[in-house]
Amino acid sequence: MLEFCGLVGTLIIDEDGVYDSRSINDRLLLGMKGTMSELELSVIRQRSVEAVKQKARRGEHFTTVAVGYVKTKDDRIEKNPDVRVREALDLVFRKFVELQSIRQVLLWLLQEKIALPFAVGGSHDPKIEWRTPSYTTLNHMLTNPVYAGAYVFGRRSRTVGRR
Repeated sequence: MLEFCGLVGTLIIDEDGVYDSRSINDRLLLGMKGTMSELELSVIRQRSVEAVKQKARRGEHFTTVAVGYVKTKDDRIEKNPDVRVREALDLVFRKFVELQSIRQVLLWLLQEKIALPFAVGGSHDPKIEWRTPSYTTLNHMLTNPVYAGAYVFGRRSRTVGRR
């Protein structure tokens, strides 16, 4: 960008002064300022990622809350006080122990016309909707470590790259 500005003779102005893009000293100064800004952004990004990791190490980082749980005002999760929700989840787990297959549990729930709770809205005060179960919903429910009483963070990694 500085190269292009130098070709057309553009003056660059910021809060610190006026820079002539044709002057090598001004271009050097602007290049250094840009590099420092980029470094600052990198440091801020690293700090925010580390803050999330620290919160996760303490077991306090929740992006979403599993159906059947609610997030309290002090950022903890507790079982949903709604007995119907808890009983529906217990039924799914009991049927899975009995039938040993997510597909068989799904077919049984569909045959019996049993709807399952589905959380809609924010994690502090989700609204519960009752929906026909799907394989994906059951699979997520039966493989989610929260239902076993465990806290897990970072099960899926993400790599950011350039295209």
